[in-house]
Amino acid sequence: MSAKITINAQPRWPDVNDDYAVQFEGHSIGRVRRDGTIWVWSITIPMALPEWAEGSAAGRDEGFKALAAAWGRLLAQTNPERLQRAWELEKAFEARQQSLATIKSDDIQP
Repeated sequence: MSAKITINAQPRWPDVNDDYAVQFEGHSIGRVRRDGTIWVWSITIPMALPEWAEGSAAGRDEGFKALAAAWGRLLAQTNPERLQRAWELEKAFEARQQSLATIKSDDIQP
């Protein structure tokens, strides 16, 4: 029996209800968004991913379910050390983005 996978989703922007950022245990793992009449989903973590790590669905909830199923599969098939390295790359990227934002705001002088 497999453990239940719990993902969290929030709109990527306020007032936009057709584009969601998806997280798992505090890590950004993907996106579910409307593309015309379908919903597309994808796992987006900093590592090589299989083709089945993205797809489409008829509705938003189906997109979340498909992403959660693919995420569970990825967790089962990924070496924990490899996943830890992806989380480290995620943190390094976020730190770099914050550093660049600080430099940019320092350049703006009243």
